[in-house]
Amino acid sequence: MKKKLRVLTDILMYVSMCYLIGTGLLIHYRLVPGFRGGHGLTLLGFDRHEWGTSHLWVSYVLIAFVVVHLVLNFAFVTNAIALRKRWLLAVLVAVGVAVVAFFLVAPIERSEESGGGRGGGGYRGGRGHTEVTP
Repeated sequence: MKKKLRVLTDILMYVSMCYLIGTGLLIHYRLVPGFRGGHGLTLLGFDRHEWGTSHLWVSYVLIAFVVVHLVLNFAFVTNAIALRKRWLLAVLVAVGVAVVAFFLVAPIERSEESGGGRGGGGYRGGRGHTEVTP
């Protein structure tokens, strides 16, 4: 039973990863962003943002499959990958957590190209936004 679950998990991870690669390339190269580039473009009735939402949710599913995969193969991870050295396994886990945490806690800044927070840079360059100045 455990072997069948491993095989099923591996197949589902593979299909999820292929979907993520496909939707990532679709979003980046075919349904390009911007008013002139990709406004109104769809594939199978979904626009860029809907494909992006789908991409996000399938990435969550892939994360779940990876966790199941690691649980099912934990003995292999501790024996073969870490070469029976718990400290190496701990370092690898810490590096992984640090990489993920960086993207979650690193400060986000507004670039000058996007209008610098002064009403510009939005849809159609911020036109239609009225700023009241004394």
